[in-house]
Amino acid sequence: MRQSRDGQNLLAGIPGHGTFTVTAEAVHMIDVFGGVLHCYQGNGGCRKQGLYFSRTEPKKLLRCLIRGPEQAGGDTGHDWDRPTGEEILISVSHELAPKLDGAVLDFGQYNKIQRFVWLTLPAVKGPACTCLRSIGASAGKRSPCLDDQRIGVTDL
Repeated sequence: MRQSRDGQNLLAGIPGHGTFTVTAEAVHMIDVFGGVLHCYQGNGGCRKQGLYFSRTEPKKLLRCLIRGPEQAGGDTGHDWDRPTGEEILISVSHELAPKLDGAVLDFGQYNKIQRFVWLTLPAVKGPACTCLRSIGASAGKRSPCLDDQRIGVTDL
């Protein structure tokens, strides 16, 4: 598992799009779920775009490069870990990638559901959705929240 010995957060670099933080809890759960997590956006939820997670990867993706806290420093790309099969793999969709610079991916108990959430998405303007699973303008009063649908980790 790619979690640091002291349970600290890891940094995930998206080639050409910046970096985001992966909390120690999220790293642990990615490992529990088989070591692979794909993050993407799609229709659905109480906002125009829902934020989803999958244990399988699609054909078109951006593979993140993972770096531990002990490797803090320059962003040249030379000190980033490359996936070797024993590490966790995190990928994101091309649509979601520009929104993740400075974001924080976490796993925990949110609204009585254990799940992955984006704690912060600094690149997304406007008020944050209370369920932390949707972005954009409101989709209307009758649009179901992803929490109401109990959507967790899926397989593509």
